[in-house]
Amino acid sequence: MEFKKIKGEGPERIQIEMLDPILAPGSSKTAKVPITAKPAGMACEVEVFLGPNETTKVVSSGRKAFTSTGASQLVNCPITMPTPPAGEGAAYHVYIDVYTGGFSFLACIGTEDVVIPGGSIGPIDWA
Repeated sequence: MEFKKIKGEGPERIQIEMLDPILAPGSSKTAKVPITAKPAGMACEVEVFLGPNETTKVVSSGRKAFTSTGASQLVNCPITMPTPPAGEGAAYHVYIDVYTGGFSFLACIGTEDVVIPGGSIGPIDWA
């Protein structure tokens, strides 16, 4: 994984290099987020959300509580994929925010977009 700092309010949002997953509209998935939060023993929450930007949450896992271990740990964040309008596909950015004491101290954006395919088929021309 390559981490890069990018602009943003609060903690600087880092970029995580990943592939673009193609997922079915309305499907339930679990984001398994590897998090290292220090020191150990902190009460934390993580939220994964999809959207066109970091202020527009199209779908969200909601905040999921965990206790930091001081080492990398996987935190499961169940999320239901969005359903774009009929016939239209969409790509959504992936954002991850980690909180403790009510404030965000880690903020990431995946370089992947979650892709929800769409489309249509026109009339057949029988030649």
